[in-house]
Amino acid sequence: MNIQTFITNYREAFGTQAELPIAFWYSNQPEITIEKVNGCLFKCMKQVRDGKSISLSNETITCGGGKFYTGFSEMPERVPGFVSLKEKYKKTPETVIDFLQELQVPRTEYTYLHFARIDKIPSFEIAEGILFLVTPDMLSGLATWAYFDNNAPDAVAAPFGSGCCSVVTQAILENRKQGKRTFLGFFDPSVRPYFENDILSFTIPMSRFREMYFTMRESCLFDTHAWTKIKERLESVKKAASPVTAPLSFPILPGITLREVTMADAAAIYHAIDTHREYLRKWLPFVDNMSSVADEEAFLESVLHVPSDRYEPIFGVWNNHDEICGLIGFHFSDFANHRTEIGYWLLPEYQHRGIITTGVRSLCQWVVKEKNMKRIQIRCAVGNKASNAIPLRLGFHHEGTERAGELLSTGEYTDIHVYSILKEEILAER
Repeated sequence: MNIQTFITNYREAFGTQAELPIAFWYSNQPEITIEKVNGCLFKCMKQVRDGKSISLSNETITCGGGKFYTGFSEMPERVPGFVSLKEKYKKTPETVIDFLQELQVPRTEYTYLHFARIDKIPSFEIAEGILFLVTPDMLSGLATWAYFDNNAPDAVAAPFGSGCCSVVTQAILENRKQGKRTFLGFFDPSVRPYFENDILSFTIPMSRFREMYFTMRESCLFDTHAWTKIKERLESVKKAASPVTAPLSFPILPGITLREVTMADAAAIYHAIDTHREYLRKWLPFVDNMSSVADEEAFLESVLHVPSDRYEPIFGVWNNHDEICGLIGFHFSDFANHRTEIGYWLLPEYQHRGIITTGVRSLCQWVVKEKNMKRIQIRCAVGNKASNAIPLRLGFHHEGTERAGELLSTGEYTDIHVYSILKEEILAER
């Protein structure tokens, strides 16, 4: 099995812009050192999709279920209750226990679990399985290919399980019995925020891929009228989805980058807000109105789909795992008078590192140069000491205080301090 031959065939079948699938495998040597992943291990997949190999271990996976399903630990005692009583994926903890006893998740003897795009690995022989991130049209082709040489009713299976279970655990179990099944997954709501809303996982264990590799060109994916029409649509969707310019992005601190948000970021932003809701709502009244991904999408729609001369960019603060840490953005701009305002929020675990200070400084310099803004304003609730410290640290002038300037989520009004800085004052800093 030759990787380059497969890539050539794959792109001929699914289009030249088709995203390459991802291989995963175990070993005792790390491919690359990676920091702890807070929460779902699939947060790292953005890096892999961009061409970076990652190595996960019992120490870097923080999700108890993730450790268990990847074979690094025994099942934590809290998992059955969490899956049923908290997440409500199963009716009772006993149902979860029965499921896990039936599944029999194997423990791994290795130290690391690796993920890498197939063009970044030396051979298919190292892999446990191949993970495809698929839209419905892509799934049509992959599933039909999986059914091509057999009549098995479970040639494409969609068993219950977390994202890591449907990808990693099922592939390992299938390989151990030299099985023929492929697996459709990412139905777990917990994993979905880390992928586009039209993406599912399709995993081919190596015990099956070794057969399917040789049947690909015989299947409907080549030289059929029906698939040609689907391929044309795949190509047109890719072309339509390609932005004219890439989102503006620049590093501000080691491991921290500012990047313009897009509609594709809605789920990640909402997840960050929702998991820190009680903390954020104290000073951010909008949090109570943000109750679903659709709410975040509606907000981004209102920001992004405006005439270019009225566009107010919002920048996500991203760490090196492509996780959202906060937002810094422009709003309430008066373009005729070259005035704008900056707002910001940051998750608690990333505070006291100079992230917002550095980010606001960078965006002030950017907006006066690129957008010719004369005046930048920051407004902070008088009781929010951390927020007020930012403009003071950056040389903004305190101009006064708006009495009862904002209604908080508690139903109480708060006074608002108003700070400003002018273009010449920003340029003088350099």
